[in-house]
Amino acid sequence: LIETFSIDWMPHGRAFVVKQPKLLAAQILPRFFKQTKYLSFTRQLNLWGFRRITRGMDAGAYYHPLFLPGRPHLTMRMKRIKIKGTGVRLSPDPSKEPNFYRDFEAVSRPPARNP
Repeated sequence: LIETFSIDWMPHGRAFVVKQPKLLAAQILPRFFKQTKYLSFTRQLNLWGFRRITRGMDAGAYYHPLFLPGRPHLTMRMKRIKIKGTGVRLSPDPSKEPNFYRDFEAVSRPPARNP
């Protein structure tokens, strides 16, 4: 499956990483979204409250406390920000980023889908 190779959950199941952004933009995004640029995709992640991890083993991964594998019902509680900021980009504070290996219980991942 293309999805398996372009996006995957981190081992703890609380964040995902985009492994192949070009493949995601070319083959996955057009199937589900109007926009097909990776930059637009990441902007939407930010507007939905996802945070990007900037250091450690999960650097580059995105997380949201209500976006967990096998628990789609939680996503109904997510809210999209209508307008994001004032054009001033805040620097991320790595000291406030979660350590999913140390501070959280792992989330079990659902079994892989058969093609």
